[in-house]
This record gives sequence, C-alpha cells and structure tokens, in this order.
Amino acid sequence: MSESIPTHPQLAALVLAGGQSSRMGEDKAQILWEGKSLLQRVCEVACYCTPQVYLITPWPKRYESMLTPEYLSGRTVQALQETDHQRGPLGAVLEGLSQIEAEWVLLLACDLPLLDPAIVQQWASQLPNLPPQSLALVPQQGTLWHPMCGFYRRSALEPLRQFLDEGGRSFQRWLPEIGATPLEVGTAEFRMLRNFNMPGDLHAPNPE
Repeated sequence: MSESIPTHPQLAALVLAGGQSSRMGEDKAQILWEGKSLLQRVCEVACYCTPQVYLITPWPKRYESMLTPEYLSGRTVQALQETDHQRGPLGAVLEGLSQIEAEWVLLLACDLPLLDPAIVQQWASQLPNLPPQSLALVPQQGTLWHPMCGFYRRSALEPLRQFLDEGGRSFQRWLPEIGATPLEVGTAEFRMLRNFNMPGDLHAPNPE
C-alpha cells in the first residue's frame, strides 16, 4: 500500500476485534488471506487514513505482536481493553468513543480485507461539510446500513449510551434514531464492504 499523508487530523480510527468468530471456526482477525492477516489488512487501511488508530478487543494481549511498527510498515496501533463484551459491537463503540479524543471516529470491523483506502479517504473528505447535528456518516444500501465501515462523531457518545441503557443493541435501529447521514453504495463500495464470516469466504470470488 502506498504511503499517504493523513489530511483529517480530527479523525481517528477504531478497529473492532471482539467477535467470537463462531462461523469461521477460528479467530478471524488472525487468519491469513493472500499473505496477510485480516487484522493487518484493516489496520493498514486505518493507518493510511489517520495516524490515530486504535484496536478495541476483550483480548489485547492476543494481538499485541500484530500492532507493532514491524508488522504494520512503520505504523503503530494502540490497543484498548473492551470491558463489557456482552453489549456487542455497539458497546465496543461506546467504550471507544469514551476514550478517543478526536471529533470523528472511523469504525472498521477486522473482517473487511477488501477495504479500498481511496474510497474511505473520499468518504472522510465529506466530514468537514457535515452539519453539527449529523452524528454519523455511514454507507447505506436501500434500507440496510453498513455500520462497520462508518464514521461516528464523538458527540454521538451520549445518545449511544442512552440507547444501550434502554436495551438497544442494533445499529440498524440506532442509526435512524440519530439521523445518520447515508453514504451511497455503488459497485466498488459494495465489493469493499464484503466481510469474511465463514471459511468459504476466503476462497469465494470477489463480487464484481
């Protein structure tokens, strides 16, 4: 991946590695695909977009060796401890937003090895133009949101805390509640948002 000078200093990235990988049968983050682990691929895209990159996981020790400059072409990723694993990805986002100072956080799941940094950067370039009341910028296809590759404003922290306290667990319910701004998903965007959940996904042809 070519070098990039991040142009959005108020943007940090938060990579999630907290799932049980039950459908994959082994830890997805550590699986090699075309010579690199899925986690490495996602972290490299995150580092391309911002110098502030964090990994949130219940098992930070497991990934320690994968977050070093030697592993990430000179970049470093800081691990955050996920303390309440029972609340799912939204709980991890809450914990991340509460610890990261940047105005915007780019959320990335660790099972998105087809991410295109140019597309993510183009999406990030829209952030300065969003009104203050826009708390998220997230890809949407029809009525389906793709929340695991989206941007979340730090001021979404309290609305998210309230949603979780009321028993909410679904991004698909929460995003309309906060009036998330949709990003258009075309062919290239659809391809890069494909996540790897099962062993067959590692060998399936890329969608055109």
